Amino acid sequence: MKKYLQAVFLICLYLPSYAQKNEISLAFKNREYEKAIELGKQLVELHPNDYDGLLVIGKSYNLSNNFKNAIPYLHKAIDNCEKGWQFAWANIELMESHFALGNKNEAYKHFKESLNYKGTQNSNKKLRRLALLFGFGEYYEEWKTIEGQNVIFHFQEGVKINDKKKYIKERERVFMNINSFFLSNLPKKIDFFVWKSNEEAIRILGTPLGFTNPQYCISHNRPNQTKGHEIAHNISFWISNNIERTRFINEGIGVYFDHSNKNRILQAKRVANNKEIDVKKLWIDGETYSEEVIYPVAGAFVEHLISIDKEKFIELSKNQVYENAKLIYGQELDKIISRFNKKINKE
Repeated sequence: MKKYLQAVFLICLYLPSYAQKNEISLAFKNREYEKAIELGKQLVELHPNDYDGLLVIGKSYNLSNNFKNAIPYLHKAIDNCEKGWQFAWANIELMESHFALGNKNEAYKHFKESLNYKGTQNSNKKLRRLALLFGFGEYYEEWKTIEGQNVIFHFQEGVKINDKKKYIKERERVFMNINSFFLSNLPKKIDFFVWKSNEEAIRILGTPLGFTNPQYCISHNRPNQTKGHEIAHNISFWISNNIERTRFINEGIGVYFDHSNKNRILQAKRVANNKEIDVKKLWIDGETYSEEVIYPVAGAFVEHLISIDKEKFIELSKNQVYENAKLIYGQELDKIISRFNKKINKE
């Protein structure tokens, strides 16, 4: 009878945590990270050494770009690991947190530590992706790194840039110019990788150049890319801690600040020669349009919005959805879009 009561007691003690974990897991899968953090904290308050609760809090903070708050929970998760895959996951998450904050030596230490354990299929996949993104591992050993005031440049061996000093100076100047507009507070310097060819990047990274992961302040670039496009993505992302982006406005920012000196209205008109353009449709359904359509039209429209009211555009940059634009510009938004559509479409 005594053993039976002890068993019932243990079931009553731990059953609530199972239910909590299911609720946490569901919130995490649904990308409700604030909810996952709140529920995770409730769990670890009752069970301070619960690895699953500690890890999910750390992962949720990372996915919310709140990397600093993730670190103490992830360190405590490591203190409570029992299996190799647990050590692997916690170290990978700490690698991510520290890199995003500019603590590269600490990030690299956790990268190396994670390699000592047999991870899960998902943790191994994330480790490989982040290592290639961050410039960790044997592949990057021959790359040349030059640190600037705001940007850290990583040049692949064999990249065709005749004057690297000039290349760096121009992009540092562009950084200052763009950030004089946004006044963003980036958590670290931009890591700016310059590959010798697009084909090489596709082979190694599995994706074409150029692209930016602004939550880590990272860009991977072709040597002949415009000076400002990817830098603008990094800077504009950090104008707010909770930015909500759309493809149309986000790429419009990249094009407007690319420092290519192209006539953006003319570029948009060339697109409109082939099909009638409706900015509202491009804005709301941006993912369904090709780069050849989105980029020139979005760049011209961002230029149009900035010329109307810079401060309103900065507010829009923080939350780029069409519904928020209606709140910012009011009834004037329909007129702004109508005038722009007439300007670029054939009469």
